[in-house]
Amino acid sequence: MIFSLTQLYLTNRSKPLVLVDDTDEWIQWDYCDLEGLPPERILGTIHMNSHGKIPKGQWDNLPTTFTATDGKVYKIGDIHSLKISD
Repeated sequence: MIFSLTQLYLTNRSKPLVLVDDTDEWIQWDYCDLEGLPPERILGTIHMNSHGKIPKGQWDNLPTTFTATDGKVYKIGDIHSLKISD
């Protein structure tokens, strides 16, 4: 799957369950390191410097891995399904 920067911020907050290519069991997303990327923009808010625009880094230089709640690291590109965690 391909995630935008906004989707990565949302995913870090909601911590969904994901299916990765090499597993048959659902894995719970814990976090993706977004350090050094543009800050999250809250929909509907306008800042003095952004005027509500989506940051240019929305698709560029994004992390390629995420860490699951079990501490293992997986590739974001290997995710083929996700669902809301229970």
